[in-house]
Amino acid sequence: MRQSLLLALTVATAALCGGVHAQTATPLDAKTIDDWRTVDLGSGVSIDVPRAVGDNYRPTNKKDSGLMLFRVGVKDAGEMYCGLDLLAFDKPPLGMNRNRALDFLTNAGKDVFCKGVGLNARLALAEDAKTGQGYPGSRCVASFYETHGDQAEGGVVHARVVVATGAVYVLTCTVSDQDQARAETDWDSIWRKRITHVEDSLKLP
Repeated sequence: MRQSLLLALTVATAALCGGVHAQTATPLDAKTIDDWRTVDLGSGVSIDVPRAVGDNYRPTNKKDSGLMLFRVGVKDAGEMYCGLDLLAFDKPPLGMNRNRALDFLTNAGKDVFCKGVGLNARLALAEDAKTGQGYPGSRCVASFYETHGDQAEGGVVHARVVVATGAVYVLTCTVSDQDQARAETDWDSIWRKRITHVEDSLKLP
């Protein structure tokens, strides 16, 4: 059971992390990188997004689990794309009650949303993490690279999982640049504190 769940969540991770590649990145600069606005995602869920993205945080595919999706970039510091997804307890890929999900995602599977993201994956962090509202969950960070034809690209995935009362929410922000080392530097020096801001801004019912 645990092996099949890991496989299902690994496949889900690849879908969550890869879904925004088609979006065009909104350019940010020193004046706009920390200019945020709070958006209402419905059903008591809200989160901060960069003001510069306008309404381009709304997923276009209404059939998937995405609640929010945006992509931004900074000159010489790569790009960051973030998505917020809702996973129901009783449906794939979870298919378990809240207590089992809580046990798995804060113990055996703290790093599950940092797996299956690319080649040469290097896990930097996997920890329990509570929200300001007191909801339990976990956080993980891993770097990787991936290939697109004859092109290679580096990335860092920064995933935050919240086990709320009615569902699991997964906030995944991925930093990308020309290679893995540059993506790691971009994440640490530029994007990490902005991802933390987005994490801390998330409000759930």
